[in-house]
Amino acid sequence: MKKLCLLALMVGSSVAAVAQTPVLWGESSSRTDYRNDAGLQGKDGAVSGFFQANGPINYPIGATNWWHLLDVRHSERSNNFAMQFSGSFFDQDLYFRKTNNDPATPWSRVVLEREGQIIVPGAYNFERFRMGKDGNNGGYEVEFVNHAGPNQSYGVKMGANVDRFGYGLYFLGAQAADSYAALQYAAKPALFVSALDNTVGIGTHQTAGYQLAVAGSMIAERIKVKTAGTWPDYVFEKDYPLPSLKSTAAFIQQHKHLPEMPSAKEVDSTGLDLGDMNARLLKKVEELTLHLIRQQEEIEKLQQQNQQIQQQVQQMKNEKRDNIN
Repeated sequence: MKKLCLLALMVGSSVAAVAQTPVLWGESSSRTDYRNDAGLQGKDGAVSGFFQANGPINYPIGATNWWHLLDVRHSERSNNFAMQFSGSFFDQDLYFRKTNNDPATPWSRVVLEREGQIIVPGAYNFERFRMGKDGNNGGYEVEFVNHAGPNQSYGVKMGANVDRFGYGLYFLGAQAADSYAALQYAAKPALFVSALDNTVGIGTHQTAGYQLAVAGSMIAERIKVKTAGTWPDYVFEKDYPLPSLKSTAAFIQQHKHLPEMPSAKEVDSTGLDLGDMNARLLKKVEELTLHLIRQQEEIEKLQQQNQQIQQQVQQMKNEKRDNIN
């Protein structure tokens, strides 16, 4: 019994000693070996492990310089079935593939979450699709950065951030730049949809209760305004009290604007209602038309009277001439 205990103690001590001895392999005992060809087959010497490459072959498209490779291979070394991860030394992108017995099997870029964001890099320049928290962690954004040329990319993003623009969804744009850090997004939203009252702002997030608020000028091929008031066709009714030109002149002399029209001060303060203003302008045009019609009637009467007077004068001249003769 004592011999068995002694043997067990000796075996245990040996195992412990082996367990404490580090297993070393790879370059400088780093457990990382060199392998430039990620498509190397087992029969040609490929084994599972951790590798570095300074001349990558069968790595993701565009791979140059130093790359990492994690290779998990099938136990049958005559085939080329492997699960692989790879990435450059110099960025945070990660790639994955299963070779499926084909050393040129395409790689897939792995979507990574970074500081509350998911970033999918693009193919050109600094293109990317980004989704997650914005810079100050006060809201969420979706950003699209697309190439504008060989060396530049532009940006468009949408997001929701109470601290930035209030309750709602905003859209921002950035002109093309040479790097992602150089993208300058506009300070005011190109478009803002308020979650408080379902209003929309263009160039502003302050809609002031209007269904659509535009900060700046706009152009349209056609605008149709549906008025809620009465269209002034009543001006042509027979019982309409047409203001006299004399009373209109007196009003203009006193107030410096037409009757029933807003003053310059009112327009500066509250703006214009296009539908209401068009109705008011039409009313003045109709009143002016009635005055012109009446003046034309007066002119025609005067012309007739003048013609009659001329005829009478001519007749008197003729009679006088006849009497002389």
